[in-house]
Amino acid sequence: MSQIFEKNIKALLEKKPELATKLFALKTHNDFEVVQQGNDPINLNIIDKKRNYPIYETQPLDEIQKKQQHFKEKYERYPVLFFFGMGNGIFIKLLFANSSLKKVFVFEPNLEILYIAFHIVDFSEEILNEKLEIFLPQEFTFAKAMRLFSHKDVQLFAKTFELHIYSNYYEKFYSNTIIEINKLLIRAIKQTITNFGNDTIDTLIGIEHHINNIPTMLKNPYFSQLENKKNTDVAIIVSTGPSLAKQLPLLKKIQNHATLICIDASMPILAKHGIVPDFVTSLERVQATAKFFKNTPPKFQKNIIMLHASLQHKDVLKYSKGKKILPMRPFRHTKYFKLDKFGYLGIGMSAANMAYELAYFMKYKTIVLIGQDLAYSEDGKSHSEGHVFGANQVKHKPTDEYVTKYGGNGVIKTTRVWNMFRNFFEKDIEDAKEQGVTTINATEGGARIHGAIEMPFSEVVEKYIDTSKNKKEIKLRTLSDNTINKLLLKSHKKIETMVNYGQKVQSKIEKVFLQVAKECEKLAKLKDENKLEEIDYEKLLKLSNKIDKIKDIIETERFSLIFGETIESYLVNKELDLAKIMVRPSNTEIEKKAKLIEWIMQHKEWLFMLAGSINAQIIVVKRAVKNLERELKKRNLQFNKIK
Repeated sequence: MSQIFEKNIKALLEKKPELATKLFALKTHNDFEVVQQGNDPINLNIIDKKRNYPIYETQPLDEIQKKQQHFKEKYERYPVLFFFGMGNGIFIKLLFANSSLKKVFVFEPNLEILYIAFHIVDFSEEILNEKLEIFLPQEFTFAKAMRLFSHKDVQLFAKTFELHIYSNYYEKFYSNTIIEINKLLIRAIKQTITNFGNDTIDTLIGIEHHINNIPTMLKNPYFSQLENKKNTDVAIIVSTGPSLAKQLPLLKKIQNHATLICIDASMPILAKHGIVPDFVTSLERVQATAKFFKNTPPKFQKNIIMLHASLQHKDVLKYSKGKKILPMRPFRHTKYFKLDKFGYLGIGMSAANMAYELAYFMKYKTIVLIGQDLAYSEDGKSHSEGHVFGANQVKHKPTDEYVTKYGGNGVIKTTRVWNMFRNFFEKDIEDAKEQGVTTINATEGGARIHGAIEMPFSEVVEKYIDTSKNKKEIKLRTLSDNTINKLLLKSHKKIETMVNYGQKVQSKIEKVFLQVAKECEKLAKLKDENKLEEIDYEKLLKLSNKIDKIKDIIETERFSLIFGETIESYLVNKELDLAKIMVRPSNTEIEKKAKLIEWIMQHKEWLFMLAGSINAQIIVVKRAVKNLERELKKRNLQFNKIK
């Protein structure tokens, strides 16, 4: 084994052991030949012997140097690059001479080419530092694409994404694979941007409801006690797709032998059929969600464990008559309160995603989905018969899409929102599979959910449900009054700190905003009067430095925890556009000055939106804290009223 190959394999074993094992198992490269062209020992071409086609069509070093020059001119400021194809590895290695480059992702479809490149170039440092990540396209999934875009640097530069094809060889023989990889990455980019949220109002409503609900959350059982507390071997998640009705008779027969987790919208339907779920998950902030509980008899709800996200409307909690648990959605502003015992649930976008997370948290190794159509039925219905808002609640729209059917035979119509729910399922299912969880989609209709085993519900019951065992009651505990008092005071102190800190940061931002706004007016005037030579670039540089100091503040852990989600939905698209300015080439003095002017001009709106977002959250928090203060007063606890 060559020393270079050994170093690469050792590094890869730490970061991607499965890929390292596959490469290590190769003894040679049977389908490819390495050819030195000319006298230079690194002028190495790789010939595909089966196709009789080279990776480099002329001199490898000439092609590499031309490519290097092109990337220096156009992509030198890009911190993230994507390539389809590794080639001999020399060009990829040369890229890392650029200190601006933080990440390179390479999709190489052939193990033997990787094997050759790993014998030629030492990538061990880049692999260990996670600057280089290599994927086999045939094993690349949506879940992996989502993990790839979870890295902050990759997220920020999502709008600069471009999948570079390494050479004509890859384009000629792997065009379909390139298209599929590109589709997966673009799908992940869209989902990542959606995850930031597109409406600050929604975020602020969630923050207000969460703070308003803190007393209710603390007085009820805490979520963390449900970990590993399954009461049967199988969890069945009941959703409200059009196909649900046909599964209800069998579900009723086996309800005592499986754990039933239903979403809030399914509960009234189950109640009409005499099927009592063990758990109900509820996620939405809106008041309309209360109708699912209002339309279900209180007596039916009595023994059900109700999982309510802490950001729900007070009316939802009012009409929920079961055993309430209020886990927090895993947002930064909820983690700021450090109430970890009450847990985090609901990283996905739907109550069904939340139900899946619950089943995983409780350590179920077999999770079954029914009614999870995520598509219109063949006759155009959006929901099951008996749905509170009707079987045709969701109307067809021009933006509707087509996806693969359950069973894989043809396509079926879905919505953009349902597709986002499916994205979360596919990611969660793949992550759970790595922990030994089997997910079975027994919906028998709707859209295919990749990663789930498709099986008729009757077969699932026959194979997985043990009807000789009845489930047991899950008992819940609450905290002592003394502990609740301490947590109420702690939460109030956290809110007081949030308001005081926010006001100080807002003041700093407004000060810089006024300076930038004034300078932008001058720039506009000089442009109108055709006096651009009078622009004070030194002053612009100083302003740019002041903007950088504001960015230093908002990148701190403290600011991110308290205001991260609120500013995200306002600023994410602005930041993505700013990233495009950052990576733009500026090789001449004129280009540098033009870039600086645009940078300052774009930050006028950025600063205004940032200060406004912080102010909006402070207003909401001050309004929401009143309920907590009433609870403190009722308990005769001493506190400083927030004004």
